[in-house]
Amino acid sequence: MVIIDINGENVEQFATYMGQDMAENLGREFYHGIAVMSDSEEEFLAGIVWEYMNMEDKADTESVIEWLKILDPEATELLFSSYKDAVSNARVVRSKVVIPVEDSQNEKKALKDAGFKVRLTEGDHIIVNLSELSALPFMASRKVPGNIRVLNQLPLRQFRKGLSKCVEIGKKGICEDLSYLSMNWFEADVSCFAKTDDTISGFFLFHKLPSGMLSMQLMVGMDKNAQQNLLGMMRLFVISMEEKYSPDTKILLDRHNQASLMLSEKLLPRSFGIPVYSGSREEA
Repeated sequence: MVIIDINGENVEQFATYMGQDMAENLGREFYHGIAVMSDSEEEFLAGIVWEYMNMEDKADTESVIEWLKILDPEATELLFSSYKDAVSNARVVRSKVVIPVEDSQNEKKALKDAGFKVRLTEGDHIIVNLSELSALPFMASRKVPGNIRVLNQLPLRQFRKGLSKCVEIGKKGICEDLSYLSMNWFEADVSCFAKTDDTISGFFLFHKLPSGMLSMQLMVGMDKNAQQNLLGMMRLFVISMEEKYSPDTKILLDRHNQASLMLSEKLLPRSFGIPVYSGSREEA
């Protein structure tokens, strides 16, 4: 068995196993992957993809395993020993894991054997149809303040300046690599921004995944009118989506922090996250 890196150049070889939505991340800053292959390098045996967190911050560096596939249990030891070498070189102090429960029995056992404390829990991801958002009470009024606009109306220079401000105050949403992402990575026809006195004061940014689903990447308000701006941006997002997409278009909302959790509980009180195996281990 041999170990190879998974990267932007060879990721299509593994897309069948991890799916196109995950494969798209390889090549992004802070995402890494490795695979265990047969000696001939023709047969895939096991693989793992993780993202480094806090690499540019003062907090402890962590790793979050976002994809794990074990086809041959005998490849597990080599896979995790190679993973440990990689995260040790990056000075990771803690590894976390969040993987879907569906068809993950081999992976659950592999994680436990590798020293992870794993439990079944409700994940942060909620998937809703556009029609569900259109029917929510906050859309009863479709009034949007004039300082709220779709992203394609924002000059690139102001976009970069706004993102820099988000990074400075520690508001990156689910994009650890926010400062590296280009404007066209976001769905500019439906993503929104708020402006106050010619300064960016909020973002509601979405990325279109290869599967066709729209995934929320950043939801932030940065002034005293943050709540009002967020409401306006949410309304404009739904209105813009209705103009471009069908009612059954799926939207992925990530409850990654307290603000997004409280928002989802208020807007979607009966929605549940995707079941996941979640856990962690300390790295020496």
